[in-house]
Amino acid sequence: MRFLRSFVLPSAALSLGLVVSLAPAATAAPASPHIAEAPVVQVATANPPATTYFKPFSAHGMKSSYHIYTDGIDRSKPVGVMFYFGGDYWKTSETWVHNPGGSQLKAMASEARKKNMILVVPISPDKKTTGDGITWWEDIDKNGQYFRSLKDSLVNSYGLDTTRVWLAGYSGGAEFITYEVLADQQNWIRGGGATIIGGGGANGMQTAPNAAVRGLSITWHAGSKDVVGNTNPPEWSAKSAAAQGQKVYKNAGFGRATLRTLQGVDHYGYNHPALIGHDLKAVPNVGGTTAVAQTSSLVKGAIRTSYLNTGGAAKYGQPTSAERRTGFLGGVYQGFTRGYTYYWSPQTAAAPVKWSGAIGASFKNAGYERAWGYPAHAERSASGGAYQDYRRGGVVNRAMWSPKTGVRIVKMTGGIGAAWRAAGYERNWGYPVTNEYTVARGVQQKFSNGRVATWDRSTGRVTVTRG
Repeated sequence: MRFLRSFVLPSAALSLGLVVSLAPAATAAPASPHIAEAPVVQVATANPPATTYFKPFSAHGMKSSYHIYTDGIDRSKPVGVMFYFGGDYWKTSETWVHNPGGSQLKAMASEARKKNMILVVPISPDKKTTGDGITWWEDIDKNGQYFRSLKDSLVNSYGLDTTRVWLAGYSGGAEFITYEVLADQQNWIRGGGATIIGGGGANGMQTAPNAAVRGLSITWHAGSKDVVGNTNPPEWSAKSAAAQGQKVYKNAGFGRATLRTLQGVDHYGYNHPALIGHDLKAVPNVGGTTAVAQTSSLVKGAIRTSYLNTGGAAKYGQPTSAERRTGFLGGVYQGFTRGYTYYWSPQTAAAPVKWSGAIGASFKNAGYERAWGYPAHAERSASGGAYQDYRRGGVVNRAMWSPKTGVRIVKMTGGIGAAWRAAGYERNWGYPVTNEYTVARGVQQKFSNGRVATWDRSTGRVTVTRG
């Protein structure tokens, strides 16, 4: 794969600006073709080696090395892995990846260790020190083959748990993740996520991602000052690349793809260990091998991945049965003892419905998936309430709840839903106080801030009045 991407210098010193601007809530992911799930990886019993620097590795006619950090790993439990890809450089003194005993990589290893993950830092097999220097993104297909051979060797040799995989990259390394590692032959990953720092544009998917990959937690971190003129070449903006990449992934069905803006931070001011530690909070602490073995025979595929990555038995309880078919649009469901049911369909990632909540109760009363469709994600908080998106064919229904309005549906793929979204969701019009209802000219819906939205079937336009 080829793409336009220019040289970006690596970070030399770090300072962290943690004033964050979160992207607004996004609509549900578009439909994706059904992709067969990869085999479930069993709990590892092999032991990774001791911490080692500059360990040689050759594949596909390329030679390089990597560092592996294993200090403090509990080998009696599933062992995950974090891969870190550094930025571009001309001289080895310009990059952390050639200083494996330094404080930065050790700090990253410490963050990975909190989740019982080893840290692996591959060094790009690129040997060119002229032009754009040593990069991951030049010869990206070959470098992708090299990396996949390396990860296969590590996963197969040490039985690493591929439901607990984290990718982290900076600048050119970030772009290698978003253009290649997560975009092509990526379905070996069964859970985890990625930290994308100072870049991360995208062209789209080369290999269709399965439900487990679409459910990964991926965060782009872009400094507010990491813009045109801040690095080389002067016309490249890491901030713009991050926004573009996050949008591409969101549109490709990655429901947990988010963008964070770090106020006052330029291309050389990112605190990599802190950002990685922030994102790794999405990964639950690993349980013992016995608990994993108890559920692995019943909880499988995309449901298993989401279940383990978002709390496992401690949150959802144990499965009450194996997966069962719903008989509707190719979906399946599986109940759990703490009042949750997981759903999966070819159009959606695996997502739970919480029956003790108002949204779950309304979903049941409406007629389950045959009425609203399948949940696209778990319940999420909103300003003064909560929401959950459901997909039924080409229709996306957003169930909105607040203490004053109860549960109502906004049809996000309809004219009123599109206008509500464009106006700023509940922050402008408020929460829906009715579902859509038929009027002479079309359909109408009322909202809590006094707005009445009317869609005209003859013109396709939406007008908003005060009710």
